[in-house]
Amino acid sequence: MNEFRQIIKRIVLVLAYIPVLPLIIITRLGDSFGNDDFFTACACFLALLPGKTGSFLRLAYYRCTLESVSPDVFIGFGSYFSRRGAVLGRNVSIGAYCILGDVTLEDRVLLASRVSITSGKRQHAQRYDIENPSEDMIFDRVTIGRESWIGEGAIIMADVGERSIVSAGSVVSREMPAGRIIAGNPARVLQEVQSQPSMKSI
Repeated sequence: MNEFRQIIKRIVLVLAYIPVLPLIIITRLGDSFGNDDFFTACACFLALLPGKTGSFLRLAYYRCTLESVSPDVFIGFGSYFSRRGAVLGRNVSIGAYCILGDVTLEDRVLLASRVSITSGKRQHAQRYDIENPSEDMIFDRVTIGRESWIGEGAIIMADVGERSIVSAGSVVSREMPAGRIIAGNPARVLQEVQSQPSMKSI
């Protein structure tokens, strides 16, 4: 039964490429002009499509526009990527209203809703006397280790080790070790994870 469901999902994903093909073409045209605005516009539009249909359409689009995306990823309503360098491993689940930059989400990472993972913490221009402040910004990759769970409304600006749990509302501004329960603003390690994370822990 599980194999049959996987086959159906693969067929639906293949079909999802058809309606998003114009958006993929528009994004590629933007690439040729060195402009990521087309990608951002398409990503925001697809974020507004509800239900499983919306998730499949987002997945199809991102598999053609991000660095690497596994075919079994779930991307919830209202969630979108602001940068093209994202890497999504197997069985990643992204809740509703998440905003993600240059991130690597390793296998079986789970994000609750309203999680924000920035492209590091150095994105604000340091000088105001330059014509284009964006030229002074630095975008870093943030990695969430495999089997980690990120709670509701957390803000992540630095790497989180594998098998970790980040509590709801936490602000992670420095690198966190593997296998820890993390909470607070600024976030700190509370204790080691004693067993496999459960939904009640988030």
